[in-house]
Amino acid sequence: MSIQANRCRARPIPTSHQHHRPFCLSWAAGLVHQPTEILDAILFHVDSRKDLLNLALGCKRLHDVVFPRHFDYRVIRCKVSSISVWNHLIKNRSLARNVRKLEIIDERVSTMRGVSPGHKGMLVPRGMLQRDTDLDSTDDELTMHSKQERFLAAALLRMTGLKEFKWSAPDLRSMDIHDNLVFAPRIMVGESSDESVSDSEGEGSASSTPGMTVITAPSSLLEMTKVAFRSTSHSYGTAKQPDLGHISTMLHQCANLRSLGKLDTLALTNLRCATSAAPAAFLAGHPNLEVLSIDMGMHSNIIHLPVGSLPRLREVKASKDIINAILECPCETIRPLESLKGFKLSGHSNGNGCVVSSTRSVSDVTFLGNLKRASSTIRSIELVGWHEMEDIRRLTACVSSIQHLDVGRRLGTVGARQTGANEKGTTNGPVANIIEWTELLSMLPELTTMHGVKFFYDVASAVVGAPILSSSLNPANNLWSTSNSNSSPISASASPTPPIGGAPSTFGPAKTQPQVSMMERSRMRKNDEIAGVLAWKCRKLRRVDHWEDGSGKVIALVRDHGNPSEEAGVGKDKVRWEVRRVKR
Repeated sequence: MSIQANRCRARPIPTSHQHHRPFCLSWAAGLVHQPTEILDAILFHVDSRKDLLNLALGCKRLHDVVFPRHFDYRVIRCKVSSISVWNHLIKNRSLARNVRKLEIIDERVSTMRGVSPGHKGMLVPRGMLQRDTDLDSTDDELTMHSKQERFLAAALLRMTGLKEFKWSAPDLRSMDIHDNLVFAPRIMVGESSDESVSDSEGEGSASSTPGMTVITAPSSLLEMTKVAFRSTSHSYGTAKQPDLGHISTMLHQCANLRSLGKLDTLALTNLRCATSAAPAAFLAGHPNLEVLSIDMGMHSNIIHLPVGSLPRLREVKASKDIINAILECPCETIRPLESLKGFKLSGHSNGNGCVVSSTRSVSDVTFLGNLKRASSTIRSIELVGWHEMEDIRRLTACVSSIQHLDVGRRLGTVGARQTGANEKGTTNGPVANIIEWTELLSMLPELTTMHGVKFFYDVASAVVGAPILSSSLNPANNLWSTSNSNSSPISASASPTPPIGGAPSTFGPAKTQPQVSMMERSRMRKNDEIAGVLAWKCRKLRRVDHWEDGSGKVIALVRDHGNPSEEAGVGKDKVRWEVRRVKR
């Protein structure tokens, strides 16, 4: 032991250690013994929380400076309603300058930290979430929002070291405001809160007061490309004299928005107008509109569009009155209108074309007459509802060249039962008058998609995954039959239907077929017959409704063209039905 100790003492110290070791000791000792103000100023230049943590673990002296003043203030994540946080930063300017990243989260987020990996909670310095009744107390909800805005703005002014500011999204390119308050009149410079309240009640207009100017600011939302303003269906927060002043100010901040002259898609929901002149003038002033969705409510007046309005309209979703106004509006060129959605046939057959006073709506005769004149370009129709089969029959007679038809639901409980579905979305079997429907669809030679009517019986998914009967169609003599060359009720040579919902495929000689009950076999045969009738009556029909509502499935009719050399040169087309999922 003594020899090893002597060897350790005799070992020379490297020159590099001789130079650097005293310097490190003196530097560390000098840093630790600096005043707190100097240490605070040095740590101000360290942005990373990880680096701050490493410094704090070095010694207790640095730990006492890092954690109370820097580590907890580098990143703050809270809500706009966290007035206690904003008040703390306002009162402590030296702590507010230590904030590097501020993130405003949704009001519905829990106050706990780290709620889930993909859903971050609040992150604030310790002891700052205590509620202050003096700060939070208010008599009016609108006053509370104004107070939150003032405190947040004042706190931001004191965050001189802020480098990143995030408000629920890293890059705000699309904004959707769903609030009635955005349509309220603006408060002008020099107005008091009492005056603004009296003006909003309809006792005068602030814009007409002399000497009042509107506060404007330069454009700041340069990345914004899409903005949507929507009013709610309820009347809370609505003003008696709506104003677009707030919206105009917001649009002024978005310099890179597509100008209204280039507006090609417009959706207006819950639109309430005293007269129809305002929406008519607005639609006439935007000739580049191609897709229009407008909801003006039940008690709105009938709109009358100026001549030449909406010359490029391709798709419209609106009530029957608005669509009729578009159809009867003359245009220099043929309007490329292809799709009509969102209307219903009321069953009013007032032949004189007058407005029905009880419903303040145009009659079906007037609407269908205008629809027939524009039927050369229409390819898709989606109804909301109808009453009688005669309504659908008159509709198909006007637009015989459509490719997509969705009749919606039959209005009334009796009608819902006859179309094969109840209100809860379960199945009641196929439509009762299937022959009448097939005869009606035969008047649409270009029809490829039909929705709103159920034609097929309910079959278990395990049975659907098995091979099924295939119907053969002979176009020469317009006869349909079921091909079943084997003695088995389910032909082993038929083409299989792909399994749905994870059902295992049972097609193949090495696999056993599932046990099929007599009722399931009967339904399969009936479905094969129905598929044959639909393929015979509608040569281009490819998709109809599934027997389950809201399942995301459809029934596809697949045609297998046969060999023309079979049976003395007469070709046969085999049709089978398949259950497929629809992408949403």
